[in-house]
Amino acid sequence: MKSQGVRAYTTSAGWLGYPVDKVKRLCQESMEKGHRYFKMKVGSANIQDDVDRAEAIRSVIGYEDEGGRYLMMDANQKWGVTEAIENMKLLAKFKPLWIEEPTNCDDVLGHLTVANALKEFNIGVATGEATSSKVMFKQLLSTNAIKYCQIDSCRLGGVNEVLAVILMAAKFGVPVCPHAGGVGLCEYVQHYAMWDYICVS
Repeated sequence: MKSQGVRAYTTSAGWLGYPVDKVKRLCQESMEKGHRYFKMKVGSANIQDDVDRAEAIRSVIGYEDEGGRYLMMDANQKWGVTEAIENMKLLAKFKPLWIEEPTNCDDVLGHLTVANALKEFNIGVATGEATSSKVMFKQLLSTNAIKYCQIDSCRLGGVNEVLAVILMAAKFGVPVCPHAGGVGLCEYVQHYAMWDYICVS
């Protein structure tokens, strides 16, 4: 898959606490608007809740070979390393493209352990929204701990540092999927995404 294939903004189509019927409705509405990438939260107190929500989403959007729609999962650092691996093995049947922030954002070796354990399921690790240093990104990239690099335009130290991370990601062949959320951040990050798309990827 070409890197720019995952550089589109994702559409969140499932949050913890939403009833299944609402999740399905949101997925259907997003599909009708032409969205192909869907992201759900994981990390419920009961893993079966995550399984049920993933099953509901896939029942609407289908699978990758049934229309080119992709499902991503986001744990927001909820799990420890072992827990992340065990839970993602249970969720692997839903063919997630990635697991985002599977564990503590500063745990480079933890991310590497998760990444290695999930290779056989073709699930990539995505992280970076809470990473505030290009050195941390260098470690994540050079160890192959992440398959998707998520810069945050407000977390890193300005334009130069963001561009440095984008260039490092390109060097390691890792797609950049900018993190954007909250007031103003989506507008801020689109400039980096455009520069990346035109000049790098």
